[in-house]
Parts: sequence; C-alpha cells; structure tokens
Amino acid sequence: MLQCLLGITNNVKKETKLKKSNNMKKQFFLVLLAILTVGLFASCNKIFFPEADELPANAKQFINQHFPNSNILYFEKDGATYDVKLSGNVELEFDLNGNWTEVDCNNNAVPSAIVPAEIIEFVLINHPNNFIVKISRHNQHYEIELNNDLDLQFNLGNNNGGNNGGNNGGNTQVVLPETAQQFISQYFSDATIVNVELDDFTYEVLLSNGVELDFDMNGNWREVDCNTFAVPQGIVPANIANFISVSYPNNFIVKIEVKNQKYEIELNNHLDLVFDMNGNFLYID
Repeated sequence: MLQCLLGITNNVKKETKLKKSNNMKKQFFLVLLAILTVGLFASCNKIFFPEADELPANAKQFINQHFPNSNILYFEKDGATYDVKLSGNVELEFDLNGNWTEVDCNNNAVPSAIVPAEIIEFVLINHPNNFIVKISRHNQHYEIELNNDLDLQFNLGNNNGGNNGGNNGGNTQVVLPETAQQFISQYFSDATIVNVELDDFTYEVLLSNGVELDFDMNGNWREVDCNTFAVPQGIVPANIANFISVSYPNNFIVKIEVKNQKYEIELNNHLDLVFDMNGNFLYID
C-alpha cells in the first residue's frame, strides 16, 4: 500500500514538473515572439524623443526660428522624411537634409516668414477674411490650405515665389492657356474667374456665376458644368443639340463632359446621356 502511494506521489511530481516545463517553454516563446515583433516594427519606423540628436541641424534651426515657443514632443524617421510633432498641435515634415517640405498648424496660422511673399499677397487680395493653416512644397509647386478648408496650388516662379489661378496674369497668377482664356471670354463674358487649380494636368476653373470648367494642359475644354442653367450654345456639338431638341424638347443641357472618347451630358431633369465623338446617341447612363 505504501509503495502504491509512493508511486502515485512520484507520478504527480513528474506531471507537475512536466507542466511547469511546458509552461516555461510557452512563456519563453511568447517573450521571444514579443521581442521579434517589437524588433520588426522598430526596423520599419524609428521614433525618437527630444533627447535624441538625430534630427538634422537645419530642421532644428527652422523650429527654433519659426516656433520658438513650442517643444518637440517626438519625431519619426519614415523613409526619406522626418515627421516632427510640436506642442501647440503643429506638425512638420523635413527631408533627410533638414529642409522643410510641409508645415501643418491645423487651426492656427502658418508663420508668415515661411510663406513666399507672392502667396501671402494673393491670399490677402483674394481671400482677405482667411489665413493659411498648412503649406507644403514640392518639386514644381506649393500647396496651401486656408482655414475655410480651401486648397490652392501655386507654381514655383524663378524667385521661388508662388502663383495661383486667376485671369489677371502677373507674377502671382497661374495664367491659363490662351485657348482656355478665349473660351471663357467667348461663352462666359459676364463672369469672372474666382479660382483656378492645376490638379493632375487639369486646370479646374470656378467662375463667379457658379460655373465649373475643366481644361487640359493645352487649354481645350474637357468639362462644362453650369449647374442649374443651360450650357451656352456653341459648346454642344450640333448633332447632340439636335437630338436633345427632338427627344427632350422640354429639357436642356446643364453639363457636358468629354471623357473616354465620348460625350457625357446631363439634362436639367438629371438624366445622363452618352454620345460618341460624332454626336451619335449611344445610351442612357
């Protein structure tokens, strides 16, 4: 009987040791997995805190000059850029040489010394009740955002100044191609240009009467959106105009677009029709 009890006790001890061993192995693998996971993420992005000294000197000088009352909360080296977070809800981006590429002050104004004088002048004249909360610069242009969420683009001038859309020309304006200007003068002579943006090789124009126009880089129209009133005669190809007058005599065209080698039009009853480039009706969209 005693031997039997001793045998049971030994078995229990062996099972306990085995369970402990298994538990230790599981804990070891969990710790190893955690270390590998942290290492993986650390290899992708490195986050440094203010005591780290890896931020380029140019970037530090920029921060001290334009944000002397802010502290660096942290910065992240992400590929070819440094993303910096300052107190006061300011976010900065620098290239590897420490040159700034983006300044986002969120709801506050970007320091005026950062913004080219031409851009400041344009905003003061055309948007006197607003201010710049974000600016970024790229190889060929500046992009800014105003506190009313309006985004504007400016081409770089010879003096690294900015320019934006408009019909007044001058160093501070993106001058539309001559063909586009003639188109606007011919069909919308009573309206003025409110805003122009160059987006993906397309000039997007907003007129004072609410009309929205798109032109390609050569100034050829690609879209005319008159919203609630008729697209001017002469813009719509004759075959399409004749088709609408016969098939929809009580309606008129409020939008026309050249897309994928087709004409797409919208009537004032919200009906969308598609035609080929010869003006032959294809289908209702």
